[in-house]
Amino acid sequence: MAPARQPGKHSSGINIFRIAGIRISLDFSWFVIFSLLLWSLSAGYFPHIFPGQPQRIYWLAGLLATFLFFASVLIHELSHSLVAIRLGIKIPSITLFIFGGVSQMSGEAPNPKTELKIALAGPASSFVLAIIFLALRNAAAGFPIYSAVFNYLMYINFALGIFNLFPGFPLDGGRVLRAIWWWWKGSLSRATKLAADVGKGFAVFLIILGGLQILLVRGAFISGLWFIFIGIFLRSVAAGSYQELERRHALEGAKVKDIMIENVVQVNPDTHVDRLIKDYFLHYGFKGFPVSNGAPVGMVSLAGVRQVPEAEQAMRTAGEVMEPISGEMIVPPDMPLADAMRKLRAVPSERLLVIDQGRLVGLVTKTGLLRFLEIKKVLNHE
Repeated sequence: MAPARQPGKHSSGINIFRIAGIRISLDFSWFVIFSLLLWSLSAGYFPHIFPGQPQRIYWLAGLLATFLFFASVLIHELSHSLVAIRLGIKIPSITLFIFGGVSQMSGEAPNPKTELKIALAGPASSFVLAIIFLALRNAAAGFPIYSAVFNYLMYINFALGIFNLFPGFPLDGGRVLRAIWWWWKGSLSRATKLAADVGKGFAVFLIILGGLQILLVRGAFISGLWFIFIGIFLRSVAAGSYQELERRHALEGAKVKDIMIENVVQVNPDTHVDRLIKDYFLHYGFKGFPVSNGAPVGMVSLAGVRQVPEAEQAMRTAGEVMEPISGEMIVPPDMPLADAMRKLRAVPSERLLVIDQGRLVGLVTKTGLLRFLEIKKVLNHE
């Protein structure tokens, strides 16, 4: 799979090591597919093609093949990432998960040529690996079990390269199609929409194929279910990729000061929670307020107030239930709105304080940002 641009997201799995400054992580779902593949190879594939061996031989072969398969997936993603880095795009991390691997890009390719180079790097590495495993299979001809392992890896890398070349987002072939269409039509947005639509069509095909396998092919329930899951995942990512691009286009050139709420209603930290509810939350209808004693000290949210038992609301204060101010909650008025959106995702209160020369001059809310994006979307499609 080609690199995916997912700003502000970080792996929730396990960081295992770094390569060329890129953090390599395992999503928790990876352990599921690792176990399933190990079991499938050790209990099914190798005993079928190489019968008569002790069980421990099959499990050792399965373990070797499984590790080398995921090493191949990692090399595929690293190929994308190293080419991207060479062309000036930062790659903070690569995450291996249940459907393969994904590289986190700091931004889109600046032009079609760069996009094409990054996209083709992955399939090219898979085909090179297929050739290497072919050579290893031939060299291990006198050791049948090793030959079987390398033969499997030869075919799986070849299949990985072919599958990823299908011209639909988010597969590498979809990025190739996008690069070509982008170069021809001069519009990244139109090219992304085309590649995403083809990708969604391919995803529907996989879902239908999986359903037909379950219904018509005896013993194909697991493989059919797998096609359905992959199809659902690809369709979701294809749709999300285009929506993400639309959001970024809507935010181009916009700054925090363009959408911030001015004349912000502030709460004194000594305000008791019962008055806070009546005089602020119920009166103004907002879900959060800055807490200030002349300078901002935190943010009080409806979620925080809800944690206070009714019997204690007359005794507890806003200063006690607020979220203390932190760097993640503060933005300057001239910050690009796209950067503010990334910060907003990490703040539980869904609010950012706009500070200028030590003064609170505005507030950015998730609701306000979404309203801005919706209006821009309507205007751009008139």
